[in-house]
Amino acid sequence: MPKMPQPGAKPIVTPLAAQGLRPVLVDRWSERVRIRTLRPADVTTEIAAWLTDPAVMEGLNAPQKAMGLDAFRAYVVSFDNLKRNLMLILSRPQDRALGLAVMEVDLRHRLGSLHLIIGEAENRGKNIAFEASAVLLRHFFRERKLEKVTFQPLARNTAAIAVCERFGLRLEGTLRAHRIDGRTGDRLDQMLYALTLEEYEERLKMAEAAGAVRSYAGPGLPA
Repeated sequence: MPKMPQPGAKPIVTPLAAQGLRPVLVDRWSERVRIRTLRPADVTTEIAAWLTDPAVMEGLNAPQKAMGLDAFRAYVVSFDNLKRNLMLILSRPQDRALGLAVMEVDLRHRLGSLHLIIGEAENRGKNIAFEASAVLLRHFFRERKLEKVTFQPLARNTAAIAVCERFGLRLEGTLRAHRIDGRTGDRLDQMLYALTLEEYEERLKMAEAAGAVRSYAGPGLPA
């Protein structure tokens, strides 16, 4: 799971320029959701408050300490948007903030690890995570050339597991007693779901044959 921001922490900046690499800013959407790279100016008190919601933090096994806007914006700056990507999930067409997505990328092995947060309780259980995953997987498989994406929810995170199973991801295993509960100190099981590029392409072909492919648009794509 992604390392969550700590109050007063200094931003960690990856020196991409030294490696001859450049950040990739995301702006892609379907009928229902838009995924856009989160910018410091996008951060509001409402978005910062998502990371203090007990339901969100229980799933991430992270602290529920309140953060100020400056601390959260410094956290946003710490993402290089290549190896560590922080994105905002927005509704369509209103562009109302719904949640956050983090994709951590291993460039050498072409692997990605995806984490989703749906902010407000009223937006959970409405297939937003599923819709956002569809856009994210298409971008990272087709445009960023990843060859495998994993989801690693805690075994107690039933909502995240339901999204993985609905997407038809393969359960590769259960990491037993893999994490320590930040509140109780108990050891927690973690599930490992994954989707390879070949599996993704096969699912997309089946969706195309059934006429069920979601729209996918954004700057730089064919109309």
